[in-house]
Amino acid sequence: SIRPPSAATIRDGIVAGVMWAMNADRRKALYNELRTIITENEALRLLLLAPFRRATWELVDQLSEAARSNYWRDVVPQYTFDSADENNEGVRRLLDAKRPRAAFAAVHFKLDEIRPSLLVQMLWGMARDGNDKSGEFQLRDYDIRQAFQLLDQNSDVSLEDKVGLEFAYLDVLARDFRGDDGHQIPNLERYVEEHPDMFVQAVVWAYKRKNGGEDPPEYCVAEGGEHLSTKGYRLLEALERTPGQGGATEEDRRQKLSEWVSAVRKACAELDRAGSADLCLGNLFSYASVGNDGVWPNEVVRNVMEDIQSEEISKGAHTGIYNARGVHWRGEGGRQERELAEKYRKWADVLQFTHPFVSSSLLMRLVKTDEREAEQQDTEAGIQRRLRH
Repeated sequence: SIRPPSAATIRDGIVAGVMWAMNADRRKALYNELRTIITENEALRLLLLAPFRRATWELVDQLSEAARSNYWRDVVPQYTFDSADENNEGVRRLLDAKRPRAAFAAVHFKLDEIRPSLLVQMLWGMARDGNDKSGEFQLRDYDIRQAFQLLDQNSDVSLEDKVGLEFAYLDVLARDFRGDDGHQIPNLERYVEEHPDMFVQAVVWAYKRKNGGEDPPEYCVAEGGEHLSTKGYRLLEALERTPGQGGATEEDRRQKLSEWVSAVRKACAELDRAGSADLCLGNLFSYASVGNDGVWPNEVVRNVMEDIQSEEISKGAHTGIYNARGVHWRGEGGRQERELAEKYRKWADVLQFTHPFVSSSLLMRLVKTDEREAEQQDTEAGIQRRLRH
């Protein structure tokens, strides 16, 4: 059965309706008249029912410090349609009360009106613990991504804030599968490209030393180890940009990528994570583009892979390509797998003399995987047909 509203709820609804029906001057006059005969707690209750506007906040400012604190703790904010300035002030006051989620929820559909500095504070605040009540304001991934688009376009927001926030919101900004257009960590990817030590740190967080032992103090994790392990793994999975792409020539790009990879491999070997690092590098290479000759991976990546000749890098790239398929519609049998196998075989044939390691250890491995899966799909399709008949 539906429970009828309480008398207090009905009373509050009536009072709120009256307060919202008045203009600011009449509302202020009524409040000042009532204030002479009601307690501060009653005045606070009245202001909590009043419109979320500057005129109300000015009356709140006249209350005691404790009552002001209670107002900003309990008020349910609303967007003001005719005043961007008031919306910015409301956000600032809510941030002062450590309620970033409430602030963001109030202005989420008009974030372009909010000053970038306040937008940065809201995002940082939501990533940390605040005074917002658990479950009170549900935020949409779409709105978070919109906020990051605005920040990325604004040159007044520091690179440090952009990189830090993209890392903090990896789960929202990094796409879960290829083909998804939600990937949105450009500053973080460029930072990792310029600072290979961040890639190394992520490997350290995500993977344990092969033979035990302790890491140097600068890599040790005192608290939050499990959380950092998850963040490190998520970062390594999210990175898609091949370092060195900004080089003017193919040789420049090859040199930059080679130096970046060498720095990562050297540091991770010293930290007893050589194999793990190579698997992660291979996963990163799996996002490489097709080359100018129509063969994957592109010339720069295939040259670096051929120079290194790491089986672990090939395994990582193989796994990355395989996992990238995700959930997709398929017809009956293994036709799709055979088509993929044929594509990889053609690329392997092209590279078998110029890049024999890449051809055999990566591309032919992909061929064998897809041919094996094609046979499995054919077998399953045959079983299903027999069951139907």
